Amino acid sequence: MKRIVPLLLLLLLAAPACYRESPAVVTLTVQLKLDHPEAAIDIGQLEVRLQNKDAAFGYIKHPDADGQVVFDVAPGKYDVMAAGWFTATRIAVNGASEEFLLTTSGLIDAQGEAHAPQLEVLLHVAIPNPLIIREAYYHGSSTLEGANYTKDTYIELYNNAGPGGQVVYLDSLCLAAIYPYNSTTGNNAWAGLDTIPIAQMYWMFPGDGHTYPLAPGESAVVACIAAVDHRGRAMSALQLNRAHFGCWSETLSRHEIAAGVVPMVLNMTGQGTAWALSIHSPALVVFRPEMGVAAYQSQAALWERYEPGKSSGTKYWHIAKDWILDGVECVDAPSSAIKRLPGTVDASYVWMRSAHYSGKCVTRKLDFRAEGIEIFMDTNNSDADFEPDSDPQPRLR
Repeated sequence: MKRIVPLLLLLLLAAPACYRESPAVVTLTVQLKLDHPEAAIDIGQLEVRLQNKDAAFGYIKHPDADGQVVFDVAPGKYDVMAAGWFTATRIAVNGASEEFLLTTSGLIDAQGEAHAPQLEVLLHVAIPNPLIIREAYYHGSSTLEGANYTKDTYIELYNNAGPGGQVVYLDSLCLAAIYPYNSTTGNNAWAGLDTIPIAQMYWMFPGDGHTYPLAPGESAVVACIAAVDHRGRAMSALQLNRAHFGCWSETLSRHEIAAGVVPMVLNMTGQGTAWALSIHSPALVVFRPEMGVAAYQSQAALWERYEPGKSSGTKYWHIAKDWILDGVECVDAPSSAIKRLPGTVDASYVWMRSAHYSGKCVTRKLDFRAEGIEIFMDTNNSDADFEPDSDPQPRLR
């Protein structure tokens, strides 16, 4: 028994030293605000995620009835994403902050200004659009000989309206990848703006307005580079000669198209020889300029700009975020990923766990079936809506 006393004394004497080495903790208060306060939304059902940008982990909490949530975390680089989905009304609520730095002294925002450790996040209330991106295959495959292969990429659109829903006409809708190409770029100079830059070029569906109807439950597959049969070329064995549309132009040397596939209309080529999607982190959108594509193209002085803060170099065409019908943001990993799509389009992101060139894709999760028609998840939150590392199963013609 006498030996225990000195041991206890040693432990007590050592304890203060341990407390002195405890890491600092910062209290961050996040206040959520609805863009339509009159909406019948139970804000306490939303999920608020505080993502550490230098690590793979994040913190998830639910706000109180007043839309407030408090995090006690270590100093570091973060962003906040909030999202909710109300099944009965099929209303999505989403919002996201720009990246910020938490210090023991407070919060430093994306513009470098210091504030108290408090943040307001505006939430967008949206009824899902019928047209969605159901599947995106961009991760790459391999040739039969084992070399890397990227010409078999595709995007599948789907009418998610359900039984009795509206027919969507694809005519004059546009597909684009958003700049920066990759989520691993150091920062996004356009963050927080009302317009979003297009990467290199975009593609328009042809037609006179009623040429290409898409009924509820129907798909349209767009081959991004080569609308051909890849069975003799790649391990993916995708028969994209049966795609509905193909991104093809005689001005682009790497693109191919098979007979029977409808060519998309190319706009803005820049110096590129192909519509090169990022193999690990593209941000993809479907949009329609409110003034029409021809009028949009004629307004270069308004819609073609340098990167914010620059007066030379590459000019990028922009689109208004309100023109976007659907989008999916793909990142390599949550840590260090920049956000390119606004929270009103995609509150978070989806990411692959498989290696590049593994032949996998991201696919919408099935929500339910009604009268034989599939209804897919569409909460404007890709982390909840998409299944990563899926086997590609395009619904070809």
